[in-house]
Amino acid sequence: MRQESKSRGSVGSGPAPLRTWIARGALLLCLALPASLLAAEPAPGSNPLLRDVFTADPAPLVVGDTAYLYVGHDEAKGDEFFRMNDWRVYSSRDLKHWTSHGAIMKPTDFRWAVGEAWAAQAVQRNGRFYFYATVTHDNSHPGRAIGVAVADNPLGPFKDARGSALVNEQMTPGPYGWDDIDPTVLVDDDGTAWLAWGNPVLHMARLKPNMTELDGPIETIALPNYTEGPWLSKRKGLYYLTYAAMAHQGEWEHLAYATAPNPRGPWTYGGLITGPAKNSFTIHPGLLDFKGRSYLIYHNGALTLPDGQTGATTRRSVTIEYLRYGADGGILPITQTEAGISVPPPPAAPAPAVDYGRSDPAVRVQQFAQGYPNAWPGAPALASVADPFNQAPEPVGFNRDGGLSRIAQTFVPPADITLARISLYAGDGLGTGDGRSLRLSLRDLGDVEGVDGGTELLGGPGGLAIAYQPQGAGLLSFELATAKPVLLKAGRRYVLELSSERKALTVYPRASRGDVYAAGVAFGDGQPLKDKSGAAIDLAFALYGR
Repeated sequence: MRQESKSRGSVGSGPAPLRTWIARGALLLCLALPASLLAAEPAPGSNPLLRDVFTADPAPLVVGDTAYLYVGHDEAKGDEFFRMNDWRVYSSRDLKHWTSHGAIMKPTDFRWAVGEAWAAQAVQRNGRFYFYATVTHDNSHPGRAIGVAVADNPLGPFKDARGSALVNEQMTPGPYGWDDIDPTVLVDDDGTAWLAWGNPVLHMARLKPNMTELDGPIETIALPNYTEGPWLSKRKGLYYLTYAAMAHQGEWEHLAYATAPNPRGPWTYGGLITGPAKNSFTIHPGLLDFKGRSYLIYHNGALTLPDGQTGATTRRSVTIEYLRYGADGGILPITQTEAGISVPPPPAAPAPAVDYGRSDPAVRVQQFAQGYPNAWPGAPALASVADPFNQAPEPVGFNRDGGLSRIAQTFVPPADITLARISLYAGDGLGTGDGRSLRLSLRDLGDVEGVDGGTELLGGPGGLAIAYQPQGAGLLSFELATAKPVLLKAGRRYVLELSSERKALTVYPRASRGDVYAAGVAFGDGQPLKDKSGAAIDLAFALYGR
């Protein structure tokens, strides 16, 4: 990488004969060198931005006229999993020339941690600098955890500010051991500090003024297609969450964003900002406003070091692009480039409008992205699960094993139901725009074996057309307004089916348990869906009567 120099000489200084001699010598040298060597030095500000080591998970901070960049350090060899043993910091006054200040901290500087220098962010408050970092906790609290360190200088030295984790796995119980990663912190205009983090669920909490304790409960925030790597920011009174998205769609991570009038929401999905990073299934955003212009900093896997080590998902490199906002405050789409900010920004392209289509008049679609539902509202006549979020944690959608075209659920009502509403625990889809369709079918299977066939109860062949916008994990309900009431008879076997293209929708299954719900199973393209142990599963759904 290029480092800032303290001074730059000029061939324009000194006596004229000396200037002429230097200029001629330089010209002869250029003519003598191969073109490949002359072009080898990248332009300052081009991508990858940092080139001395592999770097990832960039977190920018501006202090006065200087930008600081806190990064993880990828050291994996070959096909190794992530190996990250320290965090590093760089500084710049123009975002093109960067000075490396080396390692500023390692995970075991938190005495309760045993390793893994995953994503971190530094913020300034009251003249001190607070560093929030992802580590692996020791066996007293197994799993990933978030620590906070403090320093009097942006370059450190940083020291553990608590002697214990700020957040650990036991504070956010879930089915995974990596929930508590990727912290981001925003100190608001009124001095309130907010901490957000998590994979695959976004958690948020307020921080006390000392910046080392939570100030109130941990909340969960529903964001469409959310995976990890949140970045919390604010601009002109509007709050932004920019994040890595779509891993649950079976995709390499993209960058998406949402906006809200308050950190607690409600959050409105803004769409995708950019596609996957080159040669890396992860991508991690950091937004930066510096000297009157906005930037997106992220990482890819495109760097080859001088010693021949090539980039990969576990050997990433920090990159930078210009970032612009539309008149409505939305973040405009960004194209990843090799030129980065070494060239002037191209003309801004407006965000494409998305038409999600229309639902059949016989159904009204209601979306509830209010958070992660712990109960079905009202009194369902039949429900496959009582607590959708905690009992149905694994998403399954039109993306499994290369792509499903149909997801279906059989069921047998224990009593007659005159059906008024069907609710699903769903989300994390791209919706029905850009040519993606979604149809809802409900069939009386009668004596039909398997899941195909039967008599359609929701209108013509294939059921009802559904228009669906991205919403994040939450409840998705279909209010029926069919000309003829839909009567489900006790003891008969029915199938509820969604058919679509890949990426349109994700629904959440649960392990089948006869004590809660009997006589049903979920299918994908006509084949029973199973959990990792091989057991049959149901979708998380509820039926409501009139």
